[in-house]
Amino acid sequence: VFKVTEDTPHHNYQILTKRAERIAEYFYARNVPRNAWIGVTVECKETKVRIDCIRNLNASVKFLSCEPLLEDLGDLCLQGINWIIVGGESGAQARPMKEEWVLNIKRQADANNIPFFFKQWGTWSKDGIKGNKKTNGKLLQGVVVQNMPHINK
Repeated sequence: VFKVTEDTPHHNYQILTKRAERIAEYFYARNVPRNAWIGVTVECKETKVRIDCIRNLNASVKFLSCEPLLEDLGDLCLQGINWIIVGGESGAQARPMKEEWVLNIKRQADANNIPFFFKQWGTWSKDGIKGNKKTNGKLLQGVVVQNMPHINK
């Protein structure tokens, strides 16, 4: 996969994992291709430890995917992080996401000048009504917030 990534520098690749220790181990003695964005899923407080696994990698973009966001993450150490994506869970067994959890992360991203991307509400609306992710949409406080990281190639 990383050979293809290196051979196609005109594309950016988002590599997202829940196995943060493995990606850190893999890149311990290797360079991260410049066009490979490395991210970890952080859906609850217990998984915040994944952030430390990518924080010091030499990737051009290191990101958090807080999707599905299952609880308030509290304070986050965002040193070395370049992008944060947040979204709700979808599907028949989806769990609701609260707006204050999203806004907590957004406040921290803003305070650290980190682009914030709100993907969607998921199966549950911001008002706590179970429905359809398309109907629930992607408005956060009445606006679409889908900021991307700026990278120099």
